[in-house]
Amino acid sequence: MRIAVDIHVLAGAFASQQLAFAHLLDVAEAEGLSPDLDHVEVIAGPLHKRLRAYFDDALVGELVRAADGEALILVLPGAFVTGTFSETPMLRDLGRHPGHVTRAALS
Repeated sequence: MRIAVDIHVLAGAFASQQLAFAHLLDVAEAEGLSPDLDHVEVIAGPLHKRLRAYFDDALVGELVRAADGEALILVLPGAFVTGTFSETPMLRDLGRHPGHVTRAALS
């Protein structure tokens, strides 16, 4: 089942997904946040295909241009009960965007 949601998008120049997650953990600790990283996607490399799982084609194009070659970090619903990641010298905030997530239907 596809569910409409708002997704917070960040960008940063990280050499690997592991370094992006490490930076997010550092930011979370500094800000007193407790993120559930199972609800965070770090997308590096070719962005279009993976972004289409969350956004329509027009928004995918906008986000790829805004990323300007950097990795994109998608903070999906459920990552926080309260709070959000703030910008840092290594992390740019690209805003919240309408998207969708796929979840199993409960019967």
